[in-house]
Amino acid sequence: MINLKVEKREKVGGLSSKKAIKEDKKVPAIIYGGDKEPMPVFLQNNELIKIISSENVFGSVIEIDIDNKKEMVVFKEVQKHPSKNIFTHVDLLRVIPGKKVAVTVPVDLANIDKCYGVKIEGGVINHVMKEISVIAKADSIPESIVVDMEEIKSKEKVRLSSLQDNADYDFPSSLKTEDPVLVSVLTARGGAMLLEDELEEEVDAEAQEGDVAATDKEDDKAAEENNSEDSEKEAE
Repeated sequence: MINLKVEKREKVGGLSSKKAIKEDKKVPAIIYGGDKEPMPVFLQNNELIKIISSENVFGSVIEIDIDNKKEMVVFKEVQKHPSKNIFTHVDLLRVIPGKKVAVTVPVDLANIDKCYGVKIEGGVINHVMKEISVIAKADSIPESIVVDMEEIKSKEKVRLSSLQDNADYDFPSSLKTEDPVLVSVLTARGGAMLLEDELEEEVDAEAQEGDVAATDKEDDKAAEENNSEDSEKEAE
C-alpha cells in the first residue's frame, strides 16, 4: 500500500497557496467525502511526484498520515502546472471500508503482438480509451481493465459491452449506456489507413471525452457514501 504524509492547511486559497507552491514546494489539497467535513491539507511536491509516477496510482488506495492519525483515500483529481513539473492542487476522496468508490483505472491491451488484424491483415491498433471509470469497493479496485487483442480483426471495434461482467466492480450506468469504443484495428490499404475509419474513431474519441466529463456526477452518485462535491467546493 502507498503511504503519504500530509499536514493540515490553516489558510485556504489566495496568496498562501501560491506561496506554498512556489517557495515551500507544497501542494494544496482537499480531503473530502465520507461522513466527515472536507479538510484542506498540504502535500510535499517531491513526495507527490514519486507517488504519481507509481503504476496505477489512481486505482490504488492511499494511506495518509495526518497528525499521526491514519485515513484511507484515493486520488480523485490532480492538477499540474502546464509547463513545469509542479502540482498545483489535488483532490483526495475518503474511502470507507465496505463502501463503493468511483476511480479511474487504465485500459491495458494484451497480446498486441498476436493481434490477428495486425499480424495477418496488416492493420494498426487504435487505442481509443486509455483509461476508464469503474465503481468498486476499496479492496476490489482492479489494477486495470484488460482487453485481449489476439482475435481482434481488421475494422473490428471492442466496445465496453464486449467486456465480461465482473462481480468485483462495475462501470457507471451512463458509461454503459454510451457503450464507448475502447480499442479498434484500423485497416491499411496501399500503405495508408482508410480515411473513413480514422474519422469515425476520431468522432468516437471526441464523444467519449465529453462523456467522461458528463459521467463525473454519475460516478459520484453511485459512490455517494464517499463523495461530497458540494462540500468540497465550499472548502475551496
